[in-house]
Amino acid sequence: MELTRLQTDIAYLVTAANIAAGSYTGVTLTFANPMLTIENDTAAAIGSCAVGSICTMAPTATANLSTTIPLTGFTIASSSTTGLLIDVNLDNLLTATMGEDFSAGTTVTAFTPAGIGAPPVGAEDVVGQVGNINASSNTFTLTNASATYALKVNNTSTFLQFPSTGCATPGFACLQNNQILSVDVGIQSDGSILARNIIFEDADSSDTEVEGMITSTNVGLQQFNIVIQTMSAPVSGLSIGQPITVQYSASPQTPFDIDLVHADNLQVSTAGFLFAAPADLAVGQQVSIRRNTTLAAGVIKADRVRLRSTRVTATVQAGLPNIFLNNLPSLFSGHGITGITAQTSLTPPTIYFEVGKTINSSNVVIGVLVSVRGPLFNVSGARTLVATKAVVKP
Repeated sequence: MELTRLQTDIAYLVTAANIAAGSYTGVTLTFANPMLTIENDTAAAIGSCAVGSICTMAPTATANLSTTIPLTGFTIASSSTTGLLIDVNLDNLLTATMGEDFSAGTTVTAFTPAGIGAPPVGAEDVVGQVGNINASSNTFTLTNASATYALKVNNTSTFLQFPSTGCATPGFACLQNNQILSVDVGIQSDGSILARNIIFEDADSSDTEVEGMITSTNVGLQQFNIVIQTMSAPVSGLSIGQPITVQYSASPQTPFDIDLVHADNLQVSTAGFLFAAPADLAVGQQVSIRRNTTLAAGVIKADRVRLRSTRVTATVQAGLPNIFLNNLPSLFSGHGITGITAQTSLTPPTIYFEVGKTINSSNVVIGVLVSVRGPLFNVSGARTLVATKAVVKP
């Protein structure tokens, strides 16, 4: 699991499990093999990570990987369904010496699947390749470098961006083994998982999709650097959290495009914003690289660069209709970006969410901490994010 995505999104960890009716006082969680990638924007070295460097490291302490979180008033009736939303807070999780304390950084909230206060979508923007298609049961699997999801499709599932060739009517018949898709996973009322929104990315898995956040650009060398956040399949020599260099071509130019932008199953317009050439690249953008080959250790060649959704947590400086953010993470402020405009939408509506609550735009007020999600654009040196979701931090 890549934790920075949890600023706005949900990661669905397990399928429904049958447990005895009754009252429960706690849940025990165990975490394994934590790794941390940081950009050291402080004035001193952090361990072995020099000032200005991007470093991947294992946290220094391993004593708090298992923790029991107390539950208050958590009672399960016979034949009922209840969900547990596990919130991992990176601010509280990490200690001053770069150790980790999951007991301090983790809270658990109960919710009713598909009920009031439940996450509007389960796991979001899950990229992987298709397998095990079963037309009789309307099921398939989606596998990437981190996990395999067993998914069901029903008449509420939305199919988006599928090519018309061989798929005149979007639906289950459009699915083919080895396709690369981006899927939003919904949590149904019985706790099972549903492929809620299914977005076509690539016709086959011959080129792996490597997704990450841009940390620097070099137009002269036709390169930019990213930290890997997810991959559509395991790739030898690459791992989540690893800093790598991406090589593109200027002649002929490597294709640059924008992935489908949607708030739940409704498309959001990015008209007027560009991501078509190397000049549109910017630090902090999350991009998906269709990897043509590995040129050298830590260097991959791109045969497409696709803009995906960035997640940013910052303070609201000015409110709606657009959200103006300041006190940005040092990845931005360290590169001269002091503010980001998060452009919200009424049609389709930006999704507003707070753990355990139903909220709307009126809850986004000056001074609150908010995480926003959407494609991030370089607009004459300034930054505008087309917000598909905003999460108010309690």
